[in-house]
Amino acid sequence: MSGAEIVIRELGQPGDLGWVVMAHGEIYAREFGWDTSMESVTAGIVADYATSHDSSREAAWIAELDSRRVGCAFCVAADETCAQLRLLLVDPAVRGRGLGARLLDECLAFARRAGYRLSLIHISEPTR
Repeated sequence: MSGAEIVIRELGQPGDLGWVVMAHGEIYAREFGWDTSMESVTAGIVADYATSHDSSREAAWIAELDSRRVGCAFCVAADETCAQLRLLLVDPAVRGRGLGARLLDECLAFARRAGYRLSLIHISEPTR
């Protein structure tokens, strides 16, 4: 796995939305002892994005290694001038390779193109 290239692509293939929910639930349970409440929160965010996002102001990405999903990030509108980074996740098996930074860079580049003021980008942490 160490020599394979990680590809970042836009979210939109069948299974992407479900994977985001599943991965958050499994990783947060394993690493932080959370119950299904993380899946519930994630499912709500994913459902909102899937049903009502404005593609000119919001985007999401999936990172893949050998066609296997290993990370994700969402950039959504918090308000007219502020973008919000949501659901940034990197599979523990591929951490330490700069993937989190690459996903963040995708979000920042998109936010710039969408006209957000970068000084106002809000990064939130999940609440229990």
